[in-house]
Amino acid sequence: MTLKVVAGFLRKGKKFLLVKRPFNKKRGGLWEFPGGKVEKEESLEKAIERELREELGIEAKAKKMFGKVNYKYPEGEIELILFEVEFKEAPVLKEALELRWVSFEEAKNLKLCPADRELIETLKGDL
Repeated sequence: MTLKVVAGFLRKGKKFLLVKRPFNKKRGGLWEFPGGKVEKEESLEKAIERELREELGIEAKAKKMFGKVNYKYPEGEIELILFEVEFKEAPVLKEALELRWVSFEEAKNLKLCPADRELIETLKGDL
């Protein structure tokens, strides 16, 4: 069964936000879009809004689906769904080790989670 995971595309000018995964989680120390698993009975939009509130302490509004990729990790397949989101407050680190605003070029040089790297590749024309 494919696990649905939502991620937020937070943009500031020509840069977007990536966060570094905690070392105690799978793929710890790798960079990714902020987000997480969709809970049972939860819409994708509500899931990304909740995840961003929990992870970054911001009230975000999902605007539109920005990209989607299926990726098979050793422990199972995920469907990573990226939403462009609107937000006002500055994101605060609550779970991740670090957050960074990056350009597409800078993102390519980071150690990214494989699914996120694939997603970024599909977006390159939109950034």
